[in-house]
Amino acid sequence: MSQAISGIDHLLIAVHDLDRAAAAYRRLGFTLSPRAVHSEHMGTANHTIMLERDYFELLTVLTPTPANAKWRQALAAGEGLAGFAVATPSAVAAAAAWRGAGLAASDSLAFSRAVERADGERMEARFEVVTLPEQTVPAMAMFACAQLTREAVWLPELITHLNTARAIRKLTLAAPDPLLAAASWSGALPGSTCVPADGGAQIRIGRHLVDLIDPPTAARRFGPAEPVKHATALAIEFEVRDVAACRQVLRQDGLSPHIEGNLTSVGSAEACGVVIEFRPTEALLV
Repeated sequence: MSQAISGIDHLLIAVHDLDRAAAAYRRLGFTLSPRAVHSEHMGTANHTIMLERDYFELLTVLTPTPANAKWRQALAAGEGLAGFAVATPSAVAAAAAWRGAGLAASDSLAFSRAVERADGERMEARFEVVTLPEQTVPAMAMFACAQLTREAVWLPELITHLNTARAIRKLTLAAPDPLLAAASWSGALPGSTCVPADGGAQIRIGRHLVDLIDPPTAARRFGPAEPVKHATALAIEFEVRDVAACRQVLRQDGLSPHIEGNLTSVGSAEACGVVIEFRPTEALLV
């Protein structure tokens, strides 16, 4: 595994209505950060959902700018998973790793957002990102995100969730030709490993997995949907400490989670175009 690219830093879910999306994810038992507005040139706002070592965010576009063109394009096709941020200690190092792999990484872009804690303390979260060209990998925009102020992002009060989620385990995408898609993803994740899997291929990068599956497998796992004519990001699987507590939270808020063995899932209609899956920690240790 490349030291410059060590796994998933965070995943980005693009949404039209940030308040509605926030309500949906609170209903799923997640703790959300307060709404934050990014630097003016970014033109976006978000809520983050922080986990022990990674996170995901709900992001919306406030004002069209060149920096958010990819998110506007994603939203034109509908809400859902739109961005894959690789973890890196340095945006410069990530760019060098990608260029060494023959990929045209951008120059770095710095931005920030204000953080206000419940006790009134104000902080600034600062980031530096490097992006890959559109369509480098199918289905999502890929970029590297260097966390310059981790202490302003991984706040203790944001890491505990009613559903007991502790980490992202896996991202699942469907593609008409999953092996071809996997080759692109492997090339963009230097140091990853790729092995055959049911219906396609599975990539491992650090602690994280990326499944690329064919349309029949997607239909079997996630139910009937629109035909998969192009690569599409479908689901995030989370590791949870207590699956019984997770299921109780989901049921008490009127949801009807699907349960199959040790896997619990909620359909994309309840989560802004993303299937949300939960698997207990002990099941991952077998």
